[in-house]
Amino acid sequence: MADAAVPIRFAIVSGAPAAHALLHAVCSELAKQVDLEVSPLVFRSYGSLADEMKAGNVHLAWAPPLLAIDLERAGSATVALCSKRAGRVDYQAALFVPKGSDIEDPKGLQGKRVAWVAKESAAGYIFPRLKLRALGLDPETLFSEESFRRTHEAVVRAVLAGDADVGATYVSYEEGQKTPKTAGWLDAGAESDELRVVLTAGPIPADVIAFATSVDSPLQLKLGDALKALGNNESIRALLNADGFEPASLAHFDELRKLVAKATPVATKETPDA
Repeated sequence: MADAAVPIRFAIVSGAPAAHALLHAVCSELAKQVDLEVSPLVFRSYGSLADEMKAGNVHLAWAPPLLAIDLERAGSATVALCSKRAGRVDYQAALFVPKGSDIEDPKGLQGKRVAWVAKESAAGYIFPRLKLRALGLDPETLFSEESFRRTHEAVVRAVLAGDADVGATYVSYEEGQKTPKTAGWLDAGAESDELRVVLTAGPIPADVIAFATSVDSPLQLKLGDALKALGNNESIRALLNADGFEPASLAHFDELRKLVAKATPVATKETPDA
């Protein structure tokens, strides 16, 4: 149980200059809802966040599902809420190229330069590589050059500037629509007609709110209800790219849990998927 005399610490991973101010605004709103002090923590890497949560210094965190499940397996956290984007609690990964690229399909990626986000990024690294393997293409030998750009925005910039031939990011479509509702390139200020998707992978559960196991159930419920009540708060939208939260069902993460159970733990001390 978290000590009531100690502030509730809410942690995220981000390299954005405005991240701390935005998280501080979210914590202030959350504190009003729960009548407890809530303090912000911004880390530069997921490894740091994981270490601090395991040490009991973080009480709740916004995290990608792969990291949250790794913490869950370690007995350090429980997955509590899924974030919603474009009304969905899942999304897809996409490998994209400039509109005028000669790459027409995944086989055309042979010998090309790829820009990834980070090794622990679901959409920006892990799921596209799993899909390539499923198509019989080995991501270890497929590309002539691989680079890690730390953020989705940086990946988009690299592709548009010609510093990479293909990039990996996230994308979400409304039911029955071919034009994305959200995408890494849209958030980076690019238009969908500037780019072309050559591969999608997923669905991937959206980012989650995870509670440290040191936080007892009544407090978890109180904080969770407060976050749901905040909904599409402007600071939450700007910071977490989320328009609300829903309770996390166990079944929603079943496929991801199976994947993680068969693989090497994915939470590393790499740079953030911000």
